[in-house]
Amino acid sequence: MTCIFCHSITAAQILTETPHFKVIFDIDPIQQGHVLILSKEHLMDLRELSEVQLLELHKLEKAIITIFEQELLVDGVSVIQNNGAIMDEGTHFHVHLVPRYKDDNFWTHQIVNQKEAALETVKLRLKRLAK
Repeated sequence: MTCIFCHSITAAQILTETPHFKVIFDIDPIQQGHVLILSKEHLMDLRELSEVQLLELHKLEKAIITIFEQELLVDGVSVIQNNGAIMDEGTHFHVHLVPRYKDDNFWTHQIVNQKEAALETVKLRLKRLAK
């Protein structure tokens, strides 16, 4: 399948770009101003980004959040990274920045089928990261 992020984004859709990323409005926004940060390379996982790309991504997120705070008067921003097999078919690694407001009911309508998880093992591995 052809990746829509690699082949279907037009110059007119691009709000801004950096050497490794481009920013567009989401075509199905959760909230007004909802943007996507798309990697210019067809990468499927956050872990494929170089250290340079990771730093660039976080600086871009920070700049966009600042604009949201100044222009949209948000109460906060949810940053959601999509990578791996859970992404929609025909896409690659991307980040959602969703403007948030108190009482916007963002989490209210989330219905998630809970899966059993080995949380004690995760907890132990996370503790080892700090050492």
